[in-house]
Amino acid sequence: MGVTRIRVKHSLIQWAFSTTDLSEETKKKVTATSKWLQPDSSVYLQPTAKQLGLFATRLHIPFGSLLLELPPKPDDIRLAFRTQKNAPAQVSLTVRDIIYEMKRKQAWFKEESGTATNKLSLIGSAKGFDNAETANVIANFLTLHHFQSPRELFNNLRSQLAQIGILNMQKGNAGLGTNRPLNIKELRAFVLLDDYAPLIFINQKDTYTARIFSLVHEFIHILHGSDELLRDGDNNLTEERHINQITAAFLMPESAFRTLFATNDLIKVAHYFNTSPETTLIRAKEIGLITNTASVELPASPTSLTKKSGGNPYNNALSLNDSRYMNALISAQKTL
Repeated sequence: MGVTRIRVKHSLIQWAFSTTDLSEETKKKVTATSKWLQPDSSVYLQPTAKQLGLFATRLHIPFGSLLLELPPKPDDIRLAFRTQKNAPAQVSLTVRDIIYEMKRKQAWFKEESGTATNKLSLIGSAKGFDNAETANVIANFLTLHHFQSPRELFNNLRSQLAQIGILNMQKGNAGLGTNRPLNIKELRAFVLLDDYAPLIFINQKDTYTARIFSLVHEFIHILHGSDELLRDGDNNLTEERHINQITAAFLMPESAFRTLFATNDLIKVAHYFNTSPETTLIRAKEIGLITNTASVELPASPTSLTKKSGGNPYNNALSLNDSRYMNALISAQKTL
């Protein structure tokens, strides 16, 4: 019995290699170990179904896309992600897959869980408000508590957001494994706006102080009724600056900040508020405690979190998802 092979167009293989998030070195290994990808082979571009399936899995490409006549055009994901420069990031395959995963979870929670039954009045409740007015609205929904570590504060804020109906998810990799890490230079956070199940996503690779800032930042977007859709660059950057100022003011209230700053150095103040030294320095300048930020030396801050291996796998998995989402998922499984 002969081996059945599939003819694959060269343009689709080119598309797959240009779309995948694998490194150049890994792509070379895939080519070197796949006889059907080598031009001098008698089976060039004629893999078996199993070989093509393995290729698609390795490159994180949908199998069906490799059977088309023409390379598929990517969906237009019009999201401006929070990056380290507050500028729209290149949407890599890893980032795209994270977005799709979050959109699927949001859709299931909204349409299938039976939990998101009420329209949330807080969506857009601060639309058009200035910084002070927005800060007052935040105070209606979130309470800032003091904790000894940024991790404790982050978890507390996540819990508060869950209680008022905001799905908040975090993840550091695309897919189920750990071989597709999500680079914070590509993406720190985003929000998927919805009247019933708004969702905030946080990059788990980020530091806890950065995650705290991103969590509050994205919540303000929800209060403003803006899901960071790509708009005119100047308008978008202006709004981002305002939201950053509101976020910093919430995390570092002026009265408490002035009192602490009078008797402590900037690093100790940052530790108290669980904020980064850079963010704390900017806040000090905003309220007139420092006039020249260039004259202040800051210690090198980590740009991402070094995650320790081990821990309880079950608890680790639970930490990725919103508590209400997990409760709804477990309830749904019990009814099957």
